[in-house]
Amino acid sequence: MDIWLEPDSSKDKTRTSQTLARGLRILDCFVTYGEELGVAELSNLLHLPRTVVARLVTTLAEHGYLAQNQENKKYRLGMSAYILGMHANREYSLRQMAWPSMQCLAASSGETVSLTMLDEERLVGICIASIDSPLPIKLTTRTGSVLPLHRGATRKILLAYASEAIKETVLTQLQEISQSSPDSVESLKKELLEIRRKGYAYSEEELDDGAFAVAAPILTEKGELLAGIGVAGPIYRKTEESLQRLISLILSSAREIEKRWTQPL
Repeated sequence: MDIWLEPDSSKDKTRTSQTLARGLRILDCFVTYGEELGVAELSNLLHLPRTVVARLVTTLAEHGYLAQNQENKKYRLGMSAYILGMHANREYSLRQMAWPSMQCLAASSGETVSLTMLDEERLVGICIASIDSPLPIKLTTRTGSVLPLHRGATRKILLAYASEAIKETVLTQLQEISQSSPDSVESLKKELLEIRRKGYAYSEEELDDGAFAVAAPILTEKGELLAGIGVAGPIYRKTEESLQRLISLILSSAREIEKRWTQPL
């Protein structure tokens, strides 16, 4: 394993911040040396004391630039780093790769389409892209909106395909904070298992009165969650036939995005 040394102390540092430079070098490590790194590994790579590294990664995690894997306690790049990178290089972002499929899905369904990602630090779903229905009566999804993971198909699909540690944390918090009964938490557990069995999520009036939603996961080649794609609209336009058609369309769109992600041009 390579070691990153501190910059030459003979250089003029009066116009730079050593703390900021160290934080940026920590972020660089995740690009160069691996998707997940622990404090000890970062300490060795950067030739910095563990206490210094621990303080820096804690700060980066608090601001969303790193996210901690609750199972092995290692860190990886967080949602803030993703959003920054998305703005810096849109061509290769998930949003850009998903956009053609989202447009086709919106045109085929006539309903609002959204792309949602899991924020593992805040345990919420974040809408990173949306296309509103052209119809006068529609459900509007605002890009950047943040909602809890236990309500609505577009968020439940994220929770269903999240790690076991994240699922357990969300379910525990749900019971403690919202005073949900053990029965309702157990019911949600069963629903998440059913979502994974079917490969999609469906909800009615969980977030908005008179609205329904269908969502499917977008996964990596290893089966890890990238995002969720959802379609939402007013219940009065939904029939059993149209619902089955939407499910088929959204599953097809998710597979298209996965293929584009794993086989970029």
